[in-house]
Formats: sequence, C-alpha cells, structure tokens
Amino acid sequence: MKTIIKKTLPALLISPLLLLAHGGESHENSTQTKPVITVTPTDVVKEKYAQINQVYLTKVKPIFEAKCFDCHSNQTKFPIYYKIPGVKQLIDKDIKDAQKHLNLNKDFPFISHETPIKDLKSIAEEIEEGDMPPLKYKIIHWNAFITDEEKQTIKSWTEASIKLLEEKK
Repeated sequence: MKTIIKKTLPALLISPLLLLAHGGESHENSTQTKPVITVTPTDVVKEKYAQINQVYLTKVKPIFEAKCFDCHSNQTKFPIYYKIPGVKQLIDKDIKDAQKHLNLNKDFPFISHETPIKDLKSIAEEIEEGDMPPLKYKIIHWNAFITDEEKQTIKSWTEASIKLLEEKK
C-alpha cells in the first residue's frame, strides 16, 4: 500500500498543474485553424535569415535547448512520472499544443503557424511577460526559470532580428 502511495502521490500533486498548460489557451475547439506558413524567401531575405540564425545558434538556441525544447521540439526529455496514465496524455497534449504555436526542430526561421516576424514578436512578448515557460512547467522543473540575463539575450536577439527583417532593401 505504501508503495502505491509513493508511486501515485507525485502524479496526484502534478496533475492539477498540468491543467494550466499554456495559460489555458486551447486550440482544440478553434473555429479558425491556421495552416503552417511556408514562404519562398528572396535572396535578400535568405541573407537576413542567415544573419539572424547565426546569432540564434550561438546565443539563443542554447537557452531554448535548456528551457523550451521539452515542449517546442522533438527532443523532449520526459520525466520519470511521464508513464503514469493520465499524466502521459496531459503532457503529450501540452507538447502537441506547444508545437502548434512554435516548433524549434528547425533553426530560424522556425516552423509555426505565423510569419518569422510574428514569431519573433511572440517570443519577445512571452519572455517579457514571463508566460514562457508556463508556471506549471517551472514549478516542476526548477531549472526552467529564465534568468534576467537570458531574457535580455532573447530580447536583444528578437529586437535586432525584427529590425533587420523590417528594413527596406
């Protein structure tokens, strides 16, 4: 009996937190579904993407790997409680929803349902407001808190990238 309690107690404590995924925003019942946007960029835009991606790879991707990849990529490191029935389904749903918004499997420009500029603006907003990673994830994964220095790195990258993409030329 004690063994059963020891195995199920973490799941019971975690389950309410899993219901708070992505701030309660759901895409399941959305009446308007957005397709994944694919654009064939011009040579100038490709060069801008390459410049943005160079900074992303060296400064931002390491942060995203540590703080975002569990939900926003196919490189999820599942916790030991993942196999608990119910918990597994909630985690899988959270990951599916996260990847609908932004999938980091590919470097910049990312796979998403928005344009690269909108992705950058969304990333900046989510980080600035402290909405990502979600609270329930941070409660369970203490190392997921984004430091002020990491926020500044992401903010600088998104601002410079948006400015570069919005330049006329």
